[in-house]
Amino acid sequence: MKKLFIVIAVLFVSISNNLVVAQGLGLTLLDHWNDTSLHKNDGYQIWNDLTGYSDIQKQKEYVIAGSTDSIYFFDISKGTSIRLAAVKYGACTNMVNRDFECYSHYVYCVSDNKNHGKLQIFDLQYLPDSVKLVYESDSLAHNTHSIFIDSVSSRLYMCTNRHNNGEVSPVDIVSIANPEAPLKIGSISAPRLPDGSAAFKTIHELYARNDTIYCSAEYAGLYIYDVVDASQPQLISTISQYPQNGYNHSSSLDKTGKKMIFTDEIPAGLSIKYYDITDIKNPKLVNTFQSNPGATAHNAWYVGNFAYVSYYHDGIYVFDLTNPNNIYPVAYFHSSAWPPDSYEGYKGCWGVHPYFNSGNIAILDMGEGLFVLKPDSTITGLKEINNLKEILVYPNPSNGLVQIHCNFSTPQPIAFSLYDITGKCLLQKQVFQTTFELDLSAFTGTQFILKLKNQNQIEVRKLIKIQ
Repeated sequence: MKKLFIVIAVLFVSISNNLVVAQGLGLTLLDHWNDTSLHKNDGYQIWNDLTGYSDIQKQKEYVIAGSTDSIYFFDISKGTSIRLAAVKYGACTNMVNRDFECYSHYVYCVSDNKNHGKLQIFDLQYLPDSVKLVYESDSLAHNTHSIFIDSVSSRLYMCTNRHNNGEVSPVDIVSIANPEAPLKIGSISAPRLPDGSAAFKTIHELYARNDTIYCSAEYAGLYIYDVVDASQPQLISTISQYPQNGYNHSSSLDKTGKKMIFTDEIPAGLSIKYYDITDIKNPKLVNTFQSNPGATAHNAWYVGNFAYVSYYHDGIYVFDLTNPNNIYPVAYFHSSAWPPDSYEGYKGCWGVHPYFNSGNIAILDMGEGLFVLKPDSTITGLKEINNLKEILVYPNPSNGLVQIHCNFSTPQPIAFSLYDITGKCLLQKQVFQTTFELDLSAFTGTQFILKLKNQNQIEVRKLIKIQ
């Protein structure tokens, strides 16, 4: 049975008063929102991170997004129409970094500008009409880089949490069993190196699952802790030596908890790592993958069989992880206007939220604002069609020569396009023969996407060239 997936390419989109030059494969732009009159850090950055909130009872979907000066609440329930619902002061101004996590009908917000900051909690149950601030204090968090909430254990984890007395905790563990009254219940400490120094001083971000936390300890690597007893966390294992290691930034697990991906942010151009953690005391590297050489992955989320990655200059990339030994991109969307191979500094897509029930994806670009995208069947699952037997592509895999045979009842032209796995078009042609040959040996790489189109259908095949 053949697998069919439709590739939708977004070429040029002009929305509001700003021209956004966007290119994409497998993701369709539904709507875009930006306000270029807002304060820009270094003349460029307006936005940072985002999260999503779903009100199941009202069947509503919202995005909470951080700007340099405020927190924005968007209603994206209609998908094709983003509506600004509320704006709240975010405790600090001229911010580079904000972070958000939702729990029940609350969103927890922190900011990090190495100057001052507070933990804020907003009640979202009154949306889309209003948002209510129910907690604001620096008693637990004077200045915090990032947070993560494990809803099962009702815990808030605060990474690189600075206190009023000047102390910095790598991770503070906070109970939110009473959502409006957070209570600190523990902290983690770094193991000691042979010379007696701490293995790390700060944790950039972490991922939590079932009372186990996966801590990205910057240049020190990734540390896994058992925090069943929050007052006495126990180190389980460490990943500190691995190919292309750098500034360990963030991680994410699959639904089984046996697979993990993580990113390294510095220096630029490092690949994303895929680990098998079935034996959590002995994690094993399986593969590495990336979008384009030189591009920097920021945050990567493991959802279903896919990795959704906010890839700075490269926008959002979606990778198929079904076969960890053969990871490849199935979709991307360039949210910024510069050439995709221009990788100077930190610009472009900061965050992605791929968890909405609608299937829509929200991304936040540091300069271009909020984008709502709709994935096609390359992401939601390959759509199986039983009656498309007119086009045969063989052999696949091949040594480079591929035969394409069209068995239509009436003669008709066939348009075909060949792409590499980054979405770059390599060849376009229209033919009238029922059989023709495609030579992949003229192109570099081992994986290609072939799109075939006749009067009634579009069929796309992944081609593999054996070297």
